[in-house]
Amino acid sequence: MAKIVILTGSPHFNGASQKLADSFEKGIEETESEVYRYDAGLQGESEPHFLQLEHAPGMEIGIPDNDVVEKEVIPKLLAADVVVLVSSLYYFGLNAQLKTIIDRFYDYNHELKDKKMIFMMAGYGTQEDMDAVKLHIKKLSSYMRWKMIDQIYADDSWNEQKLEKFAQKAYNLGKSIK
Repeated sequence: MAKIVILTGSPHFNGASQKLADSFEKGIEETESEVYRYDAGLQGESEPHFLQLEHAPGMEIGIPDNDVVEKEVIPKLLAADVVVLVSSLYYFGLNAQLKTIIDRFYDYNHELKDKKMIFMMAGYGTQEDMDAVKLHIKKLSSYMRWKMIDQIYADDSWNEQKLEKFAQKAYNLGKSIK
């Protein structure tokens, strides 16, 4: 039984990248794998996933007591076998909400090594528009020492029929994780 962590970044309920994540999660739920999902883009001010400097730049700040990333997400990541990152395409890159979570990996780089990874992205652009992200994810997986299982780049995601094909691929990928 695999332990799966899904991290999404889209701030849009029922957006294209959320549909990919939902389909993948549905496939996972049909296996005996354990799944944990954190939707960084849908968190409110009561559950901040980023640290804001309230004083002068460069000052040390502590992690607030209600930091869900430190208390919940990181422990799940440390225990995970597979990390699934899901983003929408924003100006030819990852969305900021997911990137903020990825940046929090830094203190745990060594403990997070040797996991498996899946990356999914949806965007209104073309495959060529996603080239910078493809390079970023390749570098990230190499740096983290994560073995890439698969990647889904759902281009032209405004097209519901095309998006549905990518969602089906995500569902099948979820079902294949053991």
